[in-house]
Amino acid sequence: MKNKNVFFLIIFLIFFINCDFFSSTPKLAIGKIYDKYLFFDDIKDDIPLNFSKEDSIIFVKNKVIKWATKHILNNKALVNLSKKEQENLLDLVDSYKSDLFSYSYQEKMVKALMDTIVSDFEVEDYYINNNSNFKLNQDLVKGRYIKIKSDNYNIKDIRKRFRRFNNEDLFFLDSISLQFTSYSFNDSIWVNKDLFFSRLPDLKNYVKNNVVKKALFYQLEDSLELYLLKINESVFRNDVAPLDYIKPTLKQILLNKKKLDFVSNFEKDLIENALQNNELEFYEIN
Repeated sequence: MKNKNVFFLIIFLIFFINCDFFSSTPKLAIGKIYDKYLFFDDIKDDIPLNFSKEDSIIFVKNKVIKWATKHILNNKALVNLSKKEQENLLDLVDSYKSDLFSYSYQEKMVKALMDTIVSDFEVEDYYINNNSNFKLNQDLVKGRYIKIKSDNYNIKDIRKRFRRFNNEDLFFLDSISLQFTSYSFNDSIWVNKDLFFSRLPDLKNYVKNNVVKKALFYQLEDSLELYLLKINESVFRNDVAPLDYIKPTLKQILLNKKKLDFVSNFEKDLIENALQNNELEFYEIN
């Protein structure tokens, strides 16, 4: 509040001391164009609290300029646009206003009344009946890897646990992950193949392709580092996308379908109610 009072004084001094204001000027007005005034109260909440006096002056001046520009353009439009053009624009405004009100009301009813739950059964059923529409445009893999220094004292145990990879092994490997140059254990999530292997740039392409196609465990060791790699599953471009990969997308599709059906039925109910209450009448066209 203190900062706002300071700004109030700044603006007050700028426009009431440095400018030639007449006695007819409305109190606290900071700008005038034609018969319209801009008041300090209209913009005071927009002024950033950390602005200096100089920055505040510039900020307010720009606000006045933008405000005035809008009114000047509107005035010029009223003078230079034909009556027909103005009528067309007003029709558009009325149409937009009506659409905006209708849309807002529909959205309110959707949130209040529509069932937004999409069951797993619905998702699976839709997937089975429409899976030809969900072809992949990329290769995907589920896998894990470790990149570690070759001279690590614990390599034998790490290799063993990485291959077996039960819950205890995962806990152990995660607990010593600071020893790894790079790693990923989230092998239940589909990942773009190129993104997955971008973390292992030293692997040759033929190795990557072989490991992916055969879902192999693979290890490569050079003089500095050891790579441990296991691909659990893979799917390729033009294959049908796995259900667990596109499940969020399918849920959104089904939710959108539910919304369209709800809105359609809601509008039909409005018409039926209007007819029953004699609010809507149809007249024959001769």
